[in-house]
Amino acid sequence: MEAVFSLMDNEITRSMWNYPFRITYRLILREKELHFHIGVYNPSKDITFSFNLLLPTYLKVPDVRRCQITGLHGCTFIDKTRDGAIYQEGRDVVTINEWTDRIYQHTPQEHVITNVVSGRKMRLQKYNFPDTVVWNPWMDKARECQDFGDDEYPNMICVEAGHVSTPVILLPGTAFEASQILQVIHQQQQQQQQQSQSLAQSSQAAAVAAAAAAAQQQQAAAVQQQQQQQQQQQQAAVQQLWQVPAAAAAAAACWNNYANFQTAGVLAFKMPPSCGGLCGPQNNCELCSLNSN
Repeated sequence: MEAVFSLMDNEITRSMWNYPFRITYRLILREKELHFHIGVYNPSKDITFSFNLLLPTYLKVPDVRRCQITGLHGCTFIDKTRDGAIYQEGRDVVTINEWTDRIYQHTPQEHVITNVVSGRKMRLQKYNFPDTVVWNPWMDKARECQDFGDDEYPNMICVEAGHVSTPVILLPGTAFEASQILQVIHQQQQQQQQQSQSLAQSSQAAAVAAAAAAAQQQQAAAVQQQQQQQQQQQQAAVQQLWQVPAAAAAAAACWNNYANFQTAGVLAFKMPPSCGGLCGPQNNCELCSLNSN
């Protein structure tokens, strides 16, 4: 079911608010949802105007003191019951047990209200509404409201999307649009949502674990490659050491040492020196062969 309401400026509106405007208000009712869509247009060519906007939603509840509102933790709010003092919400869930009139600023796009509509949950989703108003007149203020029963306050709660703390400034020829959706959450739907969230968390954890495993494999491959390079460098150095020029130089050094020892009278007999093992385990160079003979 869908209904569209429209309003534009006329003599009556200009007597109260002297600006040209056009407003369209669209409502869509579905089995479990109610959609609100509002559009404000400034048809003027040279006049800018500003306005505030709020969508009051009076929700019927069994007991307002049992209701809980999520999504407001950490938000600043203007407390109209305390002369507009500004506070920060420290509770994870907001409850009502007294006269409440608060304008929460820069709130998230979704809130969940528990224990409404026969104890069920209600989801409020909003677009282009930066504020959320929470209101209940309680006992004394209920008596002051002409369109409100004196004993109705325990069975209602208002959680309203709006543009309240700061005005909307509409330039000539421009428009402003905002929307709100109220959705009843059934137990099966809630379980499906929880399962989806659980699957998403599991997928995220699996992705993190896979990334960590891939990083470990890359690190192990890099270490193995580095070790192979070091082994190749060592083998190349040994092969270069066994080359003839190196062995010849070592042999010459050994012969010089032998000659020096012989001149100094240290050696009582002549024993040809070896290469010092530079030829490897086979001892097959000329010096070692001579020494073995």
